[in-house]
Amino acid sequence: MNKEDLIKRIEEIVKPIIEARNLDLVDIEYVSSAEGMVLRIYIDKDGGVSLKDCEDVSIVLSAVLDTYDLIKEHYFLEVSSPGLYRELKKEKDFLRYKGHRIKVKLYQTLPQLKGQKVIIGILKEYKDNFITIVLDTGEELLLDLKTVAKANLEPDISDLLNKC
Repeated sequence: MNKEDLIKRIEEIVKPIIEARNLDLVDIEYVSSAEGMVLRIYIDKDGGVSLKDCEDVSIVLSAVLDTYDLIKEHYFLEVSSPGLYRELKKEKDFLRYKGHRIKVKLYQTLPQLKGQKVIIGILKEYKDNFITIVLDTGEELLLDLKTVAKANLEPDISDLLNKC
């Protein structure tokens, strides 16, 4: 089974288990590290996940994945939150983080961006695979997601420090 098919199959198995705990499956990665292969499963919920959420899901998924025995080689299972700079991939992500500061990397620059391929602004809207970003200048930019190589949250660190 190739890596893409493996991840799809793992998603079919773990998604209902995660959702039964009122959590969202954000992403799955199967990657090589210095210690060996790592299966990373990212979970989230409104308000963020706790260490206990990750621990509980890890215990259950470890047992379930062992019974399916899809991965023949030794691997480490990591269950974690997607973090402060989480990647936005799905419609659900863009809808959930409307009003948040994001960073967008484009495949190629657009005429109105004067050579820029990286944009930071507030995600104003998501509709039909288009996002509207409000730049620091107040200008609104409409982007087709087909032009977006990567989008992720880009929290303002000073705002985070003020909350402490």
